[in-house]
This record gives sequence, C-alpha cells and structure tokens, in this order.
Amino acid sequence: MRLQIRYGAFIAAALIGAQLSPPAVPVARAGLIGVDASTVSYIFHYFSDVEGVDVMTHYAIGGLETTHDVALRVVFAHDMVVFPAIEAAPGTQEAVDAITNASRPIAGDTDPYQDFVKVRDEVQGSITYRNYYASYYVSTESDYFAQMVSAGYNHDLLSDNLNVAVGVSYSWDNIQPLEDSDTEGTPDYRRTLHGNLVVTQILTPTTVVRAGGEVNRVRGLQHDPYRNVYVAGANVPELHPWFRDRWDVFLQVNQYVTNRSSVKLDYRYYEDDWGISSHTVGGKLSQYVTDKVVVRYRYRYYNQIPAFFFRDSYTQSDGVTGFRTGDYRLGDYGAHLFGGQALWFPYGARGHIGFLKGAHFVISYERYFNSNNFTADILETGLHVTF
Repeated sequence: MRLQIRYGAFIAAALIGAQLSPPAVPVARAGLIGVDASTVSYIFHYFSDVEGVDVMTHYAIGGLETTHDVALRVVFAHDMVVFPAIEAAPGTQEAVDAITNASRPIAGDTDPYQDFVKVRDEVQGSITYRNYYASYYVSTESDYFAQMVSAGYNHDLLSDNLNVAVGVSYSWDNIQPLEDSDTEGTPDYRRTLHGNLVVTQILTPTTVVRAGGEVNRVRGLQHDPYRNVYVAGANVPELHPWFRDRWDVFLQVNQYVTNRSSVKLDYRYYEDDWGISSHTVGGKLSQYVTDKVVVRYRYRYYNQIPAFFFRDSYTQSDGVTGFRTGDYRLGDYGAHLFGGQALWFPYGARGHIGFLKGAHFVISYERYFNSNNFTADILETGLHVTF
C-alpha cells in the first residue's frame, strides 16, 4: 500500500496526474514562485510478495525553486527489507528474490532458522539551472556504501519540436561483505562510468518519437560475494569478470488515439562484452473509461543470449576460463510480463472537496514467467492523497 502526503508553504490543492497542471499560488517568501515549487512530501511504501518478502520504505522529499531559474531537490529514503529463510539450493533461481534480485537466506544455514533483515538509507540532492542539471547520490547499508555524481544538459530545436538531451554519471561503491558461514568475502569496490543521449521529436500534435542510447563501463566486483556455485563436485564461490562494457539503444513511439486513449510502443537492444545480447519489445495502452476511472494495460517480451561463461553445470574445476556463475539472469532465456492497472478518482481529478481533490486509488496486477519455469504474480494497491 502506498500513501502519499504533500505539504506546501500554504495548504493548497495540487492536482495529481501527468495530464494536469497545478495552479501557481504566491508564497509569502522572497524568491519563491509557487506552492508546487516549494514543497515537502512524505511517502510510505509497503510491499509484500507471496514468498513472504516484506519491503518497507519511508521517503522524505523537499523541493525549492527560485526566481533565478534555479531549482533544488532533496530526497531521503529509508528501506527495510525482510527476507525469510527458505528451503532451496544455494545459487538456484528459487534462492534469488524475483523483485529485489537479492540472494535469500537458506533454511539450514543457521540454527535456528533466521530471517535476514537489511536496512538501507539514501540521500540524493540535485540542482537544475535552466537546461542544466547536476546531482549527488549516496546510500549506505551494512555491507555496501555507494556514491554517484551526475550531470546533464538538454536543448530544444526546430521551434521546440525537437529536444536533445545528454547526460553523464560516475559512481564508486565500497563493498564490505558480512561474515558468512560458507563464503569468504573480502572488502572490494566497483566503479561505473555512464553516458547517455536521448532525442525526442514531436512529429504531429498526436505523435511523439523518442530514440537514444547509453553506454556503461564497469570495473570491480560484479558477482554476489555470498553465492556459491556447484563446480566439478564441489561448492566454490561465484566469480565474474572484473571488467564489463555495456551498451544499448532504444526506440519509443507515443501515439494518442481517439476515444481518450493513448498507445506507447518501445523496443530496446542490449549488448555487452560478456557475450550477452538481448531484445525487449513492449507496449502500453492507457484508456479513460469515465472521467473518474483510468485503466492501463501492459505487455513486454524479453529474449537473451547468455554470457560466455554461463553453464547450467560446470565440469571443470576452474569453471570457464576461471569464471563461474550461479545467476540465472546471465543465462539463455525468454520472459513475458503482462498486466494491468486501474486508477479511480472518487471525487474526480478536478473535484472541489478540499484535500480530497485529486485523491485516487490504484490497483495493479502483473504476471511474469520465463523459459526457466519461473513465475511470479505481482499485486499492488495504493492510495494517493495530496494536500
């Protein structure tokens, strides 16, 4: 369940929805240009899946915009994830949580069986000036400390019908594996350099096309320090290459159609120097049923070629050229995801009932399954209230 509450310098009704624009309300403070430009928000998010994994997140968000085209934003998040111990073989697909991709505690590794609880705190601050932006991100947990700086620029051309955006980022992570009964993780690091280019073109009043690509250069620890792999009759620690270059390109078409609906189609091609390549094709349909009810449908297909060192079973003691993995996501598989979402505005998106203006309920369901006989059902509900 998700509950979102937003406060302004003055209590004012802010409309929810990408299609709606909130009214600008003067604020009795020099330099501020509106309630929505100077806000503090609190969000609580709770998620629980059928395997008993619970995720609880608290968000605090602050924003400030000045008359000099400078906008500041700070986000703080506190996560607590509870992984119950399960009966599964270490390194198998069942031992990896489908939502968080984290390794789960195995029943029998501890006596008595003990759930694993992980806490993470993060802070992200950003500043924008006209078409420029810069940000700094930091997060910490018991065995991981991550930092990232990023910057970007975008520019409108052809009477504002064409937008070109570029961005770069650099992250540096320090990894301190916790003590584990069957692995010997040592302190390590990871460094990632990222760049992207996105071009958005308005073709007609109802058609928008977006294309782009990104590159990533990763150096450092890239495997799970807690995961063992069954190799030539023995369990040995997982080991991935130290270097990885990744790149992808995408194309997206957004089309408004009659009867108050829109269609979004997208395609992405990915490749890296581990031998993995993949194709992703997806589509989304959004439809106003009434002024108070919106439904959205989604489908995505994913197909992947495996990493050069991935094997279902290893017969050589050193794996493949010294590398071995128990991560099924580096293998050869196809996956489908489909589902839908319904939004209900009980008082209408433009209602006049004080803080209930724009309040809405959300319920969504998605079904995931892949060629490795793995399936997952994802059900989420939410309540959004703004005042």
